[in-house]
Amino acid sequence: MNTEKIAIISDIHANSWALKEVLRDIETKKIDTILNLGDSLYGPLDPKGTFELLLENNTKSISGNQDRFIIENVHNTTNISTLEYVKSSLGNDAINWLKKLPFDLTYNNIYCCHGNPVNDSIALLEKINTDYVGVQTNDEIEITLSNIKESIITCGHSHIPRMVKTKNKTIVNPGSIGLPAYNDDLPIPHKMESLSPHAKYAILKINTNEINVELISVDYEFEAAARAAEKNNRNDWAKWIRTGRV
Repeated sequence: MNTEKIAIISDIHANSWALKEVLRDIETKKIDTILNLGDSLYGPLDPKGTFELLLENNTKSISGNQDRFIIENVHNTTNISTLEYVKSSLGNDAINWLKKLPFDLTYNNIYCCHGNPVNDSIALLEKINTDYVGVQTNDEIEITLSNIKESIITCGHSHIPRMVKTKNKTIVNPGSIGLPAYNDDLPIPHKMESLSPHAKYAILKINTNEINVELISVDYEFEAAARAAEKNNRNDWAKWIRTGRV
């Protein structure tokens, strides 16, 4: 019985140090395909180096909300220092690559989206409340996925690794490779924390009878990434990278 091994990566956020170690780990596991769920190049770290690594390793990629944000503002001058740094770091090849990324994709029986199937800025599994971040009920998840025929769903955006099994679907969020914590003001102020600095990704092992999911944490030189954030005046990112906490 043939088993296909698929690596799911997401939310790299220009952290080439983390991506490099994850790719090394993937190489040892005889993976057939790498699926990348977006938010790849936005961050005060190493956008160009991250882009080059993704191309070298032939990843199948989709766009995340932050990738879209870059493209929407590629010809605008803003007062967002990180966005301006990213745009100045990326050449035409990277910008054109971002422009061509699809919103979602299907690979065999796997549906890939960044947030949820209709909105790349809203997480599929998490529920943002005023005082805490909770998890959607299985019924709520099934309703959101009602138009998706595939039985395996992969999603990112929240940066929190999870696997959820509903009646009809297996949903996997691999977590974030490059940014283990963050805070955000949308849809309401909230924070996401994975509680460790490790790079996170997932491996799916699929055959005709079953699916096996591994949520993997990889150590890497996170101090180098944190120093890059500090160099670009993002001490908040440096803390998130070092600790996995806000």
